[in-house]
Amino acid sequence: MDDHHDAEHETLSDVEADLADDFGEEGDTPLRQFVRSLRDLDEADVRAVGQYDGEAFELLYLREDIEDALGPDARTERVKTLVMKALGEPVNEPELDGYGDLNAVIRWFDEVVVAIYPHDEWSGAIATFDRANSPLVDLASKHLS
Repeated sequence: MDDHHDAEHETLSDVEADLADDFGEEGDTPLRQFVRSLRDLDEADVRAVGQYDGEAFELLYLREDIEDALGPDARTERVKTLVMKALGEPVNEPELDGYGDLNAVIRWFDEVVVAIYPHDEWSGAIATFDRANSPLVDLASKHLS
């Protein structure tokens, strides 16, 4: 697993600006569009955003209170677990071929929503959110639990 698990950016705006520098103003990548949309929604609800490629992972954003709550070892273990979960979700499943490609896997926990967005079999993005402002999750939990 890659050792790059400390977020380099303090805000999602910083992440978006860095992605613009990496890819140029004309290189409006899906990851950059995703980060911009997260920032436009409500940055306060976003806990972390990263991208993975194989077992390598780059933590693009980690909210300050989450960084303070998790030490480096705990953060590394959490990242490893999330990447392994992401790699365990096939983008194409022959049994569900009529559904099309897998676009996201959402995991609902009591306090956190984890979203995995695969790009292909080995790469994609992972974002975690506070569950407090997730109407879809709360509605489903209220009626299905």
